[in-house]
Amino acid sequence: MDSLLGDVAAPEIRQQARMRSEHGPKSLNLPLNPFTLAFSGSLETEYLDDFFNKSLKQARLILLSGIVFYGIFGFLDAKLLPGAKGTLWIIRYAVVIPGILAVIVFSFSSRFKQYMQMCLAAAITLSGLGIVIMILIAPPPANYSYYAGLILVLIFGYVFLRIRFIWAAVAGWTIVAFYEIASIWLTATPMEVLLNNNFFILSANVIGMFACYSSEYYSRRDFYLVKLLEIEQEKVKSANLELEERVRERTSQLMRSNEELVREVEAHRRAEEEKKGLENQLRQAQKMEAIGTLAGGIAHDFNNILSPIIGYSEMIIDDAPEKSPLTNKIEQILMAATRAKELVRHILTFSRQTEQELLPLELHPIIKESLTLLRASIPSTIEIRQKIDTGCRPVLADPTQIHQVLINLCTNAFHAMRDRDGILGVEMSEVEIGAADCMAMKLDPGRYVKISVSDTGHGIPKNILDRVFEPYFTTKKPGEGTGLGLSVVHGIVKSNHGEIKLYSEPGKGTTVNIYLPCIESDGFAPKKSSREAVTGGNESILIVDDEEYIVTMLNEMLERLGYHVTRFTDSTKAFAEFRKDPYRFDLIITDQTMPKMTGTELAEECMRIRPDLPVVVCTGFSEILSEEKARAIGISEYVTKPVVKNEIASAIRNALASRRS
Repeated sequence: MDSLLGDVAAPEIRQQARMRSEHGPKSLNLPLNPFTLAFSGSLETEYLDDFFNKSLKQARLILLSGIVFYGIFGFLDAKLLPGAKGTLWIIRYAVVIPGILAVIVFSFSSRFKQYMQMCLAAAITLSGLGIVIMILIAPPPANYSYYAGLILVLIFGYVFLRIRFIWAAVAGWTIVAFYEIASIWLTATPMEVLLNNNFFILSANVIGMFACYSSEYYSRRDFYLVKLLEIEQEKVKSANLELEERVRERTSQLMRSNEELVREVEAHRRAEEEKKGLENQLRQAQKMEAIGTLAGGIAHDFNNILSPIIGYSEMIIDDAPEKSPLTNKIEQILMAATRAKELVRHILTFSRQTEQELLPLELHPIIKESLTLLRASIPSTIEIRQKIDTGCRPVLADPTQIHQVLINLCTNAFHAMRDRDGILGVEMSEVEIGAADCMAMKLDPGRYVKISVSDTGHGIPKNILDRVFEPYFTTKKPGEGTGLGLSVVHGIVKSNHGEIKLYSEPGKGTTVNIYLPCIESDGFAPKKSSREAVTGGNESILIVDDEEYIVTMLNEMLERLGYHVTRFTDSTKAFAEFRKDPYRFDLIITDQTMPKMTGTELAEECMRIRPDLPVVVCTGFSEILSEEKARAIGISEYVTKPVVKNEIASAIRNALASRRS
């Protein structure tokens, strides 16, 4: 039915009509700019055309009436100022009236439609300025009487003449401005007369402006309602035609009743499905929130535990003789702790505890990391086969979303094979989409990274292939899924200007192909390794952390680098020590999550006493404090636990250097 309305009104009108059909007349929301009273989109052009057609005759009539009144008041000139009537009549009959006549004559031109508002505003302004000039010419007190003519001009311009609010306001305030100049600076108008005239002329202009605003607003509202009514009428007409066709097709009242019953049952079923879908979505959101909270707590505690393991391992490696058997063992401990650190990072990623941002990404590390995590949750009866081309160009994407895409696809593949042995295949390669393929692929020609996830499961029936990307659609048993997995994948791929294709054959399995556009690798450089030369110093550092073993480890690590360290496990005691001699310490290293006084509170209090103090926050995990928030309050560096020697050493030097510069 909506297809029949394409030529009736602008898209804004059709959208509003649908809203009124769904929610009733209270949903009317005029798409107007509150200051200019202009519609958005093509609707403004339609209104101006309609306004012109309805206003042209009235505008000509009002302009003609204005000429008559302007000419009649010439007798006032002869009575009040017989000596200056010649000059005044020149203004009236040789300038203003011919100007208005010119507008009337121009109104019969085909080009008048384009300049109608400008011409009407010019006519009003010309009439008003003519009277202002008469005020300047006429001597007092005769000139005091002419201001009443300004009020008539404003009444004509705002109330009777078909002119838009914005143009009327410009003309009106222009006239008022020139009158103010004439009455205040160019004529010796007594104060009582000046106050009286200004009160009335300003009041008339304000009242007229609001009257014009209200008139245009209701004109536009009526136009909008007429458009809506036209659409509703077209809908009724279309509905009647459809009903007549159905009546001809129906052979009995029984069939009509049955079809109606079927529609009601279907509507009820869809409503119930939508309700269940929303409930499932809510439960899923609550689960993810709980998982995220749990992950954050685990991350904080686990990173604190890993800090001394990594820190002392690095110090033992430094102390051990070169090529010592002990060194190899400690390096294995360090590698295991580093993997544990990365595991915590992945958990936080999947629980959506990290901010999403589009970055140039090489996808093969993310795919391999995702498969590593999946391997731990998928039964050994499912074989994972991967064929990853590490030479693919980078893509512009959010790493969290790429993780989510792979996890969702691989999880769906596993569910399709959980009742049997199977093979989960993951492949990545770079492909060229040519001009001949772009129409079928719905992609622009160019280079793409192709990610394929396949399974040897039961497959998907052909009759539901077109629905698998719909929200809440699922073939799983109740309670086993929300039906959001593939819908989320589809949304992520589309938002990254990619395409997703699904191929399935019942009894043989399913393959999902994802295409993401490549970006040029020029200028893209992978992250450098954190294993760099460690630089120390001889500055005095205050360390604050509520965990004794972390404070002890950091103390030893920094003293090895040459620093003078003062340590505290109580943030309030640390602040008291700092307050005794603020310039004793060159830098503060503080944990974020501490009792009594958090790291940010300690930093802010110390920087309030000493604004140039460099502060490094070292935290296991905090939902409250991100790196961006830390830098916003003046913290120099933000380091995440577990503490690595070269990272903390680099953060210290950077913090000290930033304050000195």
